[in-house]
Amino acid sequence: MIRWTGGIVLAVVLAACSPASTTSSDTEVPDGVPQETAPSLVTSTTTDLGSDDFCLAGDLPFVESGLAAAIGNDVGDAAQIEQIRLDQAPTCERITIEFTNDSGAPATSIGPTGVTVLDFAGLVRVAVPPEITTTAIADTLFEGVLVHGATVVRADDESLTIDIRGAEGTPILARAFATTSPASLVIDISTSPEFPEPAGVTVSTPAVVVSPVPGPSLYPLTVEGYAAPGLHSLRIQLGTEDSTDVDLSIALSGDNDAWQAFRTSIVDGPSGSSTLFVGVVDGNGQPLEGASVRLDLP
Repeated sequence: MIRWTGGIVLAVVLAACSPASTTSSDTEVPDGVPQETAPSLVTSTTTDLGSDDFCLAGDLPFVESGLAAAIGNDVGDAAQIEQIRLDQAPTCERITIEFTNDSGAPATSIGPTGVTVLDFAGLVRVAVPPEITTTAIADTLFEGVLVHGATVVRADDESLTIDIRGAEGTPILARAFATTSPASLVIDISTSPEFPEPAGVTVSTPAVVVSPVPGPSLYPLTVEGYAAPGLHSLRIQLGTEDSTDVDLSIALSGDNDAWQAFRTSIVDGPSGSSTLFVGVVDGNGQPLEGASVRLDLP
């Protein structure tokens, strides 16, 4: 579930696309027309041909965990993430990501791209090709039933990923395909009561914590997530109600066009009921704004 505290990496193995997972925009996959009514929750993880609902077209299965798709051409001309939009259907919600080339015109194809479901976090993570180095959008909020937002994240090696965040407490399933001329990545999101509720990410204005999730955890404690654009540092504190046992500072590049990935490890610290804080502090080192995660540590 998503916890608002304060204000508001999984590796993907990329493979060459198969005919079943890469689709031209003018063949096979119909254009869905968003419905005026709010979508209901789908209970099936497979698709069926012959429906006007774009989420029931084609034969791509919905995946509840792990790699959902490895798609794209060996080489593409997409160089920038240009737009991320949400369309709704009665049985799922569709995220469409559009790209431009080096000249600013609509791209015609994308290179190898991975789409993975992080079921514990309620996220769908898109690893875009290394040729895509810039983005026109850092994040966006959606008013969907299943999808609440998307965040573009830059890693230390300058690679970009896009995290699509599911609704609070809702298990999400995903399938994906690519189109060409113009290039786009289409991700259909559904849900099913058959799967457990995700722990979710912890969201705040300066930072999003993907790991650890609230509850029992172990040392070494991996702290992973992303910081807001423009920040040059983050403070990580771990302690109990009476004391702060761990106090670390993470340096950031200060990039303004995307969120900034961070990852660190805490070897040892407090035992029992503890709180992990990731965010910004005041002049006295006291938490000012950030994400707080309640943990039970050995």
